[in-house]
Amino acid sequence: MMPDHKQQEADKILQAHVRDMVKRSAFRSFTAFLDMRQYTMLTGQLQAGTYRFYGGYPQAERGILCIHPLDFPPEDEEFPLVCLTITHRQADKLTHRDVLGSIMAQQVQRDTLGDIVINPGKIQCFMTPAAASVCMQMEKIGRVGVQITDALPFSCECRQETKEITGTLAAPRLDAVLRTALSTGRNACADYIRGGLVSLNYVQVQDVSCQVAQGDVFSVRGFGKFRVSELNGPTQKGRLHITIEKYL
Repeated sequence: MMPDHKQQEADKILQAHVRDMVKRSAFRSFTAFLDMRQYTMLTGQLQAGTYRFYGGYPQAERGILCIHPLDFPPEDEEFPLVCLTITHRQADKLTHRDVLGSIMAQQVQRDTLGDIVINPGKIQCFMTPAAASVCMQMEKIGRVGVQITDALPFSCECRQETKEITGTLAAPRLDAVLRTALSTGRNACADYIRGGLVSLNYVQVQDVSCQVAQGDVFSVRGFGKFRVSELNGPTQKGRLHITIEKYL
């Protein structure tokens, strides 16, 4: 399935906005928060050394794109974002969905929000200053009482739980990699790819024979996100060893 009409229109508007920013590149211009799909889509039309993507910490998957004069990027503190620290009793468990839902209930827009990092008893999230001023008023997330401050630096431990999947394949084709990752038949995997349900490095791919490399990230709608952590070989039978991490 191709991206819906609303997404296509939103992408066109974003691309036009960034083209206007490039025309004004004598000055620094900042987008709203982007996800990795949007960022990857935009970088193909940008000159190296004229942009920087930053979301508050090195591993951020949502960030703000700055268009700037050649080789004159902004410092971290120049990006228009705030780190909110939310603390609560460790006995009370909060999930990413809990936090995002409570923030969105404050009538803030998704593109004003960056990453949300969950640690026991402490959550840190990034957002624009305007969104932060609204969210600072929250006293509860669901039924859990919270305290919120914007005075602390980012210090949460970034822990991504994964499940390891191993196998062998004849060639590093996308359909073969999916077959290992999903433990299903190649025909079904080909249908997912041709149906527009698969993204490779945040770009939708519909070529079943597309080559996959070590370090590549892929996702399958309805099945989650994966990363090829190892790809080596061949074995004595001429096959390749593959190790895939499934994000939990």
